[in-house]
Amino acid sequence: MKSIIGIFFAAILMFSCQNKEANLNWSIAYKNDKTGSVLQGSKEQLINAIRKGASVKIGWGAKGQAHQIEHLAEPIWIAILDKKEVIAHLEPQVLSGTDWEALSANYADSALVKSEWRVAITTKGEFDAIWYDRQDFRITKRSPQKHVITWFVKNFDNNSISVPLFDE
Repeated sequence: MKSIIGIFFAAILMFSCQNKEANLNWSIAYKNDKTGSVLQGSKEQLINAIRKGASVKIGWGAKGQAHQIEHLAEPIWIAILDKKEVIAHLEPQVLSGTDWEALSANYADSALVKSEWRVAITTKGEFDAIWYDRQDFRITKRSPQKHVITWFVKNFDNNSISVPLFDE
């Protein structure tokens, strides 16, 4: 009898550890094309994970005639709009120059240092970037874009209940 109980508890422990391990890896909750249509996952899956406190990472990229680039960023602020769309803001940053011959980055162009790049990203494939002059306190460039955007999540309890983050 003791051996059966021991096996039962070992199985429960093993199962519970596997569930926790599964959420330690980044997984795709939602991916959209440039028009905002679903390619993988669902907005509901992403929203549920966010409401459960998941860590979120966003990926996007571009392919030109000669080069391609892929980006990953963790947002500093996320909002769920009307229980159906997600927007995220990335941390403002000073962008480096890219040396495509050496495939490296640098701040050799000191003019770049005064500009800060800011972006808002949505689950509709919208990507609105601005360059903000930190000396003159003004926007110097705005570049609204459409991208294939991948929303990754991890570190949440998949068995907990997802509820709006406000009192109804």
